[in-house]
Amino acid sequence: MTQANGPLRVGIGGPVGSGKTTLTEKLCKALRDEFSIAVVTNDIYTKEDAMMLARLQALPEDRIVGVETGGCPHTAIREDASINLQAIAE
Repeated sequence: MTQANGPLRVGIGGPVGSGKTTLTEKLCKALRDEFSIAVVTNDIYTKEDAMMLARLQALPEDRIVGVETGGCPHTAIREDASINLQAIAE
């Protein structure tokens, strides 16, 4: 899944309760044995999605990072991805 300019990145978005975390869990479980994958979750004030994925054993805990954006999570993806890039670097 690696391209010449880095790993493949997939963004999953949608309204509250639409199944983003469930989809992420299912994708992780389906792909984790064949590919080296990790997840960065974005939320305004909590890391609940990251904690849920860890509880569900979607991936090892060290492959799941929760980022508290302090604002619209979509901003952390579209306009200023630095908070996500920092989480990946750590």
